[in-house]
Amino acid sequence: MPLVTFPYLVRVLGVDQYGILSLSLAVTSYFVLITDYGFNLSATRQISIHRDNPQKVNEIFGSVLIIKLVLMLGCFFILIGLVFTFEKFNQIQDLLFLSFGMVFGQILFPIWLFQGMEKMKYITYLSVLAKLIFTLGIFIFVKGESDIWLVPFLNSIGLILVGAFSLILVIRQFGVKFHIPERDSVSYYLKDGWNIFTSNLAILGYKNNSMLILAFYLDPINLGFYSIGKKIFEAINGLNVVLSQAFFPSVSKAQDQKKSGISETLKNLFTLSVFLSIGIFLSTFFFSDFISLIVSGSKEAVIIEILQFLAIALFIIGINVPAVQYLLSTGNSKKFSIIVWIGVGVDLVLLFLLVPKFDYKGALYATLVSETLITLSLYYTSYSILKTTQNV
Repeated sequence: MPLVTFPYLVRVLGVDQYGILSLSLAVTSYFVLITDYGFNLSATRQISIHRDNPQKVNEIFGSVLIIKLVLMLGCFFILIGLVFTFEKFNQIQDLLFLSFGMVFGQILFPIWLFQGMEKMKYITYLSVLAKLIFTLGIFIFVKGESDIWLVPFLNSIGLILVGAFSLILVIRQFGVKFHIPERDSVSYYLKDGWNIFTSNLAILGYKNNSMLILAFYLDPINLGFYSIGKKIFEAINGLNVVLSQAFFPSVSKAQDQKKSGISETLKNLFTLSVFLSIGIFLSTFFFSDFISLIVSGSKEAVIIEILQFLAIALFIIGINVPAVQYLLSTGNSKKFSIIVWIGVGVDLVLLFLLVPKFDYKGALYATLVSETLITLSLYYTSYSILKTTQNV
């Protein structure tokens, strides 16, 4: 459904306005990630392990929810600071504050609990409902550039409504009860999710740092072209995200039982991710002009060039999914975090060096170099750990 609304918004809002909208969503995505705090993996793992212990599930649920709400409050104050500090953000403050509703909606939607229980159908139903509300609202109400504020508003409303419904479902269907958690419990789950959170923060840096930096160098039109290319990239990369999230509970359980070596589940994931990555790369690279035509209404050379560059990145990211799952499911989240942060450091350095000279091409060069470095490091580290465990 986002792929349906995407071309419509580009045409109705115009490339420059779409670029501004993308900038506001890029800022909001940092707040969403901060409040997620890596719980979509760490809390998923905890629920998966303790799913047959109602008392423990209640403890995890209460602790995670409290942490998320406190983090959201902190994010809101950060947003106020950004708006009053930077002119660029002050100019789009209405979009930023409306987009912040998405943060609250994501908090209410406990995807991590459904994943841990391996009740994926509920995630599907609720996600489709949220997207349906957003999609119908876009086509009904957004008719021109002046309606740009409705995009974050409708997105926020959809997520909040579905989030509230999901909490009712969790309480009634799974019998989960909210209790004010003990201080030690909150501290434990904060520590448990820290390494994954910092890794996700770094990963988001690859996704949005270039957009934020380019906003200070490009005119609205070129920023819009770049944001269109990135949006297509993110939409396609969503296949890798879904694959990773769907496999993680079963990979965690299989690796926990195996103790050493590689489980059959992880081997199957590797085979699947390689074939999927090859298919995604070939489709995106060779049909980039067609994709540009469908999305933007023209075979814009800038968008095609961006897509072909990012097609390579899609392949690199796709094949690192098994290595990421191996490290996280075997308790090596700290090593994973270090690798990703080294990658984001390289990415930032390259962005500041290359963007002033090469504009959007500099951002693309930085992405390819940093993603390649991360993937190589992930597999080298995974191989080293596997070799050590087999020799013990």
